Amino acid sequence: MIVRRLREIENPRPPGAKGGIRWKAVLLGWLAAAVAGVGISLLIRFLYEQVAGPLTQSGSFLPTVAVISLASGFLAYLLGGFVAGRLVRRSCGLNGAVTAVVGLVLGVILALIITNFGDVFAEGVALPPANFGLSFKELLASLSLFLINLFGGYVGGKLGESSYPQIQRFD
Repeated sequence: MIVRRLREIENPRPPGAKGGIRWKAVLLGWLAAAVAGVGISLLIRFLYEQVAGPLTQSGSFLPTVAVISLASGFLAYLLGGFVAGRLVRRSCGLNGAVTAVVGLVLGVILALIITNFGDVFAEGVALPPANFGLSFKELLASLSLFLINLFGGYVGGKLGESSYPQIQRFD
């Protein structure tokens, strides 16, 4: 009786209730996605340069850079969503998708910081996310990248769900 009451105090939701966002899991998932994204992006870029040669136009928008970003972003947030999904009991897809939203928010904050202190960080070179004078194709690529990241996080979260949902874990 006492043990059951303590469990109700620790987890006040009934067993069939829907879960919400677990920020600790989301932040750990985003951290995994950020670390994996750097490695995956470098690996995909290296493989591309081995097959097609080095990228020649530096500093301008290239479709190949967009494709590399889309592929690495999807795979990174797939892993980040998986990590977030494994850390929660319910709403695994939601927690996985929120990793991409956290990445977007942190990216916008970083872009604002770089815009305000652009000369210090970029030494006068305009960075694509920082100059906010983006062309239509760059905005479309950015929106596509976010949607692909969101989808990757959701799928990763769903893949991270427990195979045995009828077994309740007590945290």
